[in-house]
Amino acid sequence: MRIDPWSSQQYADYARLREHFGIAPFTQASELPDPIPLLERGVVFGQRGFDRITRAVQRHEPWALLTGLMPSGPMHVGHKMLIDQITYWQKLGAEVFIAIADIEAYATRGFSLAKARQVALDHYVTNYLALGLDPQRCQIYFQSQRQPVKDLAWQLGKKVTWSTMEGIYGFTGATNLGHVQAPLVQVGDILHVQQPKYGGPRPTLVPVGVDQDPHLRLTRDLAEAFRVFSIQPVEKGKDSPGGLGIFLKTEAKALPQLAERLAPERPEFAKALAKHDEGERDVAIGTALLKLAKHQLKVVGFGEFHENFAYRALYLPAAGGDDVPVVDAALAALEQQALGEPGFLLPSSTYHRFMSGLTGDKMSSSRPETSIYLTEEPEAARKKVMAAKTGGRPTAEEQRRLGGEWDKCVVAELYLYHLAPDASDLKEKYDACVTGARLCGPCKGIAADRTVAFLQEHAERRKQVGPAELRAFVRED
Repeated sequence: MRIDPWSSQQYADYARLREHFGIAPFTQASELPDPIPLLERGVVFGQRGFDRITRAVQRHEPWALLTGLMPSGPMHVGHKMLIDQITYWQKLGAEVFIAIADIEAYATRGFSLAKARQVALDHYVTNYLALGLDPQRCQIYFQSQRQPVKDLAWQLGKKVTWSTMEGIYGFTGATNLGHVQAPLVQVGDILHVQQPKYGGPRPTLVPVGVDQDPHLRLTRDLAEAFRVFSIQPVEKGKDSPGGLGIFLKTEAKALPQLAERLAPERPEFAKALAKHDEGERDVAIGTALLKLAKHQLKVVGFGEFHENFAYRALYLPAAGGDDVPVVDAALAALEQQALGEPGFLLPSSTYHRFMSGLTGDKMSSSRPETSIYLTEEPEAARKKVMAAKTGGRPTAEEQRRLGGEWDKCVVAELYLYHLAPDASDLKEKYDACVTGARLCGPCKGIAADRTVAFLQEHAERRKQVGPAELRAFVRED
């Protein structure tokens, strides 16, 4: 089973996707303040590592959010679903970064960088501001103009083989290298927000549709591959006091290069390099690294340690699973600040379902009949809603007797995702459908009226976004 991030594939069996790719169910809505309906109704259905985000929100600690946009055409209400999530996370403290994927558009869609820029500004950025994103805690940038993103793509690509890309994405000998490079640029997008210039190591959320999970798996693998230390809960035994174990993860063959870089400013590494026996040298380098880790952990409040430097290990006997985020963040900061290593925390992710198109197929910017654009003329949108595919029975008599098939209805999705934010209102629409108390025509009419009202209000908000607002929102570096 493979997910293709660039296909128009429609997904239905989300439970199977979760099971196959190891995506955990999203069950944390009740742990968040005033969760939005998308989180409570199963629209956001899966997650990886979301506990880091819950912890940051509850403790009011710094965290970041990275998302991206592919400037391929006009925004539709399916895109709005993501912006609704981002504005909610922003209110809970996230510093928001939005990548305009102009490099990916060039490599996979044949867009020029100039065209990608125009589409992004005209159809996306204006809508983002009109939908409520606060530019004071958000920056939008172009992949092609942010050098740290491109540098990371090159640096992290050192540990990516062709077989890895082939296995994750299904690339073949006919795949152009620009397309192969595009996922590595996305890795750079996700991880660069943890570099010192952008805030340092901190929990980072990437909310996406499930079709983007291959990028998250690649990113998490690479973030882990470049760590110097690993943290593992350990049981008490002959060689371990239990608690948390801090292990030197760096390969022995890489230790001399790391030590040579540190030696000019840290005498302990110069002394270790002077040892003639290769084994003694590596033990000495490892010991120096673990002593740095011990000092860093003392700074953040840990006081009980057990050393086993011969086994490249340092133990925190009194620590438990709740301490892992603190230890991990402290060591990631050490790796960045003292060792000159990437030092990234594993990014977290949430996965949302896709809205069906008005015809029952996937909603697509390139197929107007499937979509309601955010710049749609209201009355044109009304006609689209009134023509949308429903779960109605063949005859009115049969529908009054058996009720409508809510789960097969596109209009029901419009209510679920956008048009019925109040739970009691959504329940009323559901009950009226499945009992046959309301036929599809009147139900569509209500949805059409609400769609028209939203588009009219959104058009007024778009008018308030001028060139000055766009310039303040979009970063040129």
